[in-house]
Amino acid sequence: MISKSFPEVDHFVPVGPSKEKLEFADLEVLDFARYNDGASARRALSEQVHQAMTTHGFFVIVNHGISEELITRLVDIGHTILTRTPAEEKERLKADMVGKGEYPGFKPRGHWKSGDSKSGDRIENFNVNRDLTLHTQPASLEPFRAEITSFIETVHKSILYKILRLFASALQIQDEDYFVKLHDYDKHDESWFRWMEYYDDARNDSSPLDQANKQSLWMGGHQDLSALSLLFSQPMTTLQVRNYEDDSQWKYVPHIPGAIIVNAGEPMMWWTGDYFKASVHRVVEPPVDQKGHDRSSTFYFVVPNDDIVINTLLEQSPLLREAGVKKWFKDGEAPTSKEWVNNRIRVTGRRALFQDGEKGNSVQQKIGNVTTTWFR
Repeated sequence: MISKSFPEVDHFVPVGPSKEKLEFADLEVLDFARYNDGASARRALSEQVHQAMTTHGFFVIVNHGISEELITRLVDIGHTILTRTPAEEKERLKADMVGKGEYPGFKPRGHWKSGDSKSGDRIENFNVNRDLTLHTQPASLEPFRAEITSFIETVHKSILYKILRLFASALQIQDEDYFVKLHDYDKHDESWFRWMEYYDDARNDSSPLDQANKQSLWMGGHQDLSALSLLFSQPMTTLQVRNYEDDSQWKYVPHIPGAIIVNAGEPMMWWTGDYFKASVHRVVEPPVDQKGHDRSSTFYFVVPNDDIVINTLLEQSPLLREAGVKKWFKDGEAPTSKEWVNNRIRVTGRRALFQDGEKGNSVQQKIGNVTTTWFR
């Protein structure tokens, strides 16, 4: 139970689950209640990771140790920060995305262009580094500082580290803590915890449409810049994942109350030479029976510590060698984690990538030595 001594929050009321008939992706569901049941159980979980990462790049974790009540509390804290912070303070504490390429702070609506959109997005978010002392925080956060810090530490040490060990096992890396050491909680990196609200404003004829499904895009198709992204499942049916065998087929990610949805981003793709897939996903407008409601989401986006150079792990993984995987980057051209994150944030969503009448479901963008792909 959440202690009544904790400060009050503005409760976010989520929409009820959709009753429409929709096509959902068949994702692996990892039961973390089995994690401590011995080597055989962990091996089975790592096999599920392998299956997920060589198909969609998505999986779901249940029984991870954080109560649904506590997750709701953290969603409400983020909602409270976004609703109680005055516009002037949000502007003063706006994330320096274009300059430093950093996310901590507020991202206002309109900063990103999505898919075919020539106008800005309808998404607002607030981001923090796990070390809250590194940036000035809004006054609305202060009553919840200890709760936020405790929650992020629990997610990082008690959940993320287990996931990273399963990834090492799935790649047959001898050192189970190989990835854990690259994501040391006590070292600096650009990982960020995010509260994100999608506002279902009244629409008009200029809304960007996905030409295949005639749906308005809330966020265009992309692969995350993080190594791993952890999303606390919410009931609005808007998140879609693309089938790697068909670049025009999108399926919805199912909602499981209290679950954590995990997907791999581009650094994991580089580490494995595309043996593990960086998930391609997007956010679309909700089904008819969920329209007229906002969506509030809570994430933890994880990248390696600042000085880690990200290239294919051929020396560490016999599995990758046996699969004939090649290095993603030439020697000396792989970016450090910090270089990659800062450069990617600077350019993300700064221009509409698909022009009127342009065909094709993807477009590439060069960022330093990295080529990023965006999707419809």
